[in-house]
Amino acid sequence: MQFKQTPAQNKERSPERNREVLFYGTLASGEKVFDRYKSHLHEADNLSDLLPTALSKINPRSEDFYIDTVAFEKEIGFKTCVETTETDEIVYAQRIGRSGLTRFVKNRKAEPSSEITVILKKAQEGYIIISAFIGGKAEKEPWDKFADEKAISFWKNHALVWGTENIVPGTETSTCPWQANKE
Repeated sequence: MQFKQTPAQNKERSPERNREVLFYGTLASGEKVFDRYKSHLHEADNLSDLLPTALSKINPRSEDFYIDTVAFEKEIGFKTCVETTETDEIVYAQRIGRSGLTRFVKNRKAEPSSEITVILKKAQEGYIIISAFIGGKAEKEPWDKFADEKAISFWKNHALVWGTENIVPGTETSTCPWQANKE
């Protein structure tokens, strides 16, 4: 998914790949931030407008891979990753562009949030956005090769709100696909 381009965003040529990319803003540390091919930027009505402000508050301290959650002083949108309970209707399905099944909750709605989480990777010309979304930090999904016990514990108690992400047709199941493998 792509952000709609706003006046704060400009197209520039990536020195590494000699192709046009979207420039999203500058970090507090001065590096430029660009989009990437097949980015995992989550759509939200005002996320693209808020992203330059969030980026300006981030200082990745030259780390190669950096995750930060930026808090705003007011609600800025709705998070689609919510805490679940035993009474929730849970289903698993594969999201477009992912290689495993994601945990979803069907009987819930997105919740208000005052945070944006940004995941960055260092590149020659600055940083590349791996993902950005409204809400707090989420752990890697259990199917990810880098998922650990903390990630599995997180996804036992959280899920994405059903209908907020495009899924691969025919992948929906009520059986937890990762529980037997990781417990």
